[in-house]
Amino acid sequence: MPSVQQISVGRMGLLDDFILPVNAHTCYCRKKSSRWETFSIQNMSQFNSKSFYFARVMLLVYLVLVAYVSLTPFNFDLGRDLRPWDWLFAPTPRYIPLFDVKSNIIAYLPLGFFMVFALYTRVRKWQALLFSVVFGSLFSGTLESLQTYLPTRIPSLIDLYSNSLGMLLGALFAIPLSPGWLSGNRVEKIRAYYFGKHQGFFILLLLCLVAQIYPQNAWLGMGDWGLAAMRISPYWTIPLDNASQAILITTLAVVGIGNFALFGMRRQASALRVIGLFFLAMFLVRALIAQFQFGQGGNFHMWNLSIMIGLLIGSLLIYLASLARKNTQWYLAILALTGQCVIVNLLPNNPYYLAQLELLPQGNLTHLNGVLGWLALMWPYLAIVFLCKSKRFHLD
Repeated sequence: MPSVQQISVGRMGLLDDFILPVNAHTCYCRKKSSRWETFSIQNMSQFNSKSFYFARVMLLVYLVLVAYVSLTPFNFDLGRDLRPWDWLFAPTPRYIPLFDVKSNIIAYLPLGFFMVFALYTRVRKWQALLFSVVFGSLFSGTLESLQTYLPTRIPSLIDLYSNSLGMLLGALFAIPLSPGWLSGNRVEKIRAYYFGKHQGFFILLLLCLVAQIYPQNAWLGMGDWGLAAMRISPYWTIPLDNASQAILITTLAVVGIGNFALFGMRRQASALRVIGLFFLAMFLVRALIAQFQFGQGGNFHMWNLSIMIGLLIGSLLIYLASLARKNTQWYLAILALTGQCVIVNLLPNNPYYLAQLELLPQGNLTHLNGVLGWLALMWPYLAIVFLCKSKRFHLD
């Protein structure tokens, strides 16, 4: 039983709870005539500078990603007769696309969120909020200045304001949360409980979730090289029409990803529950991004009766596979992922998918899609390679 210490605090609010560990045992007595409460918490020394390495790694990775998206295609023209700060004094554009404002705010939300946790042991609460906003503004301003020399990019104060607002909102969301929420200790315990010592499965599943942001020919239809020479003629109706193709691709993808997770997870873990929540998260990510990219009509392509049927068939097969041995789950994952890679490259593209791409406004996550496109392309192949390397491991 860890040692605890009694402290008295005056009228602690939601923001003040940020200093309490997530697993603190709160035992307090409220007096009618007093606003003072006595809290019993675990020793706060459990959080040190190494406890938040996960948040710092995520912050660093996201900073690099934002810089890449903001500066791609890196065709700098340093010969332009412009100064890096000229955009600060440029007139406000007459037309400000609402999409650009929303995307800039959303893009910087995670930065503010991760920044608060990354700074926790040194700077806390409102000091962390102030630092996050100042840092985000300077970081955004630097990228805008570099965009001055990119012929295809237009820096503006509107981008700076929206980025700073996103940083502020992300930090405000993080401040009320317990520091243990993103501490390396908590994340490591969760990962170790479900996946044991083999964190590669955990990382690849997270990447699979991120890959759903990229528009795909079918839901979960990753691994498509997009080579027209490999496609079978689209002029057919029997035996595989568009609906049958969606069922086949979804079933193979669900079985492949599900058995990949089953093989990588410890038997003591609630594997089926976790896998179900994981597929729900992938669907929500794809639905929200489709709404963001295409509007209300964008969800029709990625969620229809064919995909529901494929999801139900795949879920039933995953349940049966959960009763089998690890060796069987390994073979099912390999066969399903390989079959998926073959099918998505041979079958014709879904015409609804092609029509949606034509409706996608230029600039809507175009630069981010370049990175995510490679992730969606390579994920099933990476999963197959990792499975082949991991077969000799005993994962229980």
